[in-house]
Amino acid sequence: MSEKYIVRLYDGFDRLWIDISKPVLLTDAEKIWNERTDYGTKKTSFDDIDYYKIFPAETKMLRRPK
Repeated sequence: MSEKYIVRLYDGFDRLWIDISKPVLLTDAEKIWNERTDYGTKKTSFDDIDYYKIFPAETKMLRRPK
């Protein structure tokens, strides 16, 4: 079975992680991340306030919406 990944957005204003994708294959997660970050040129780090990151799908976030 192939491992699944999820794309999440860190909302710097509310300081929460928000799921952007459902669990998908890494290649699909990378495609979503590339679309959202303009191929890694924006919204990729904490300094951007809101930023996107790819995580293994089973990763539990400490700060996420209820």
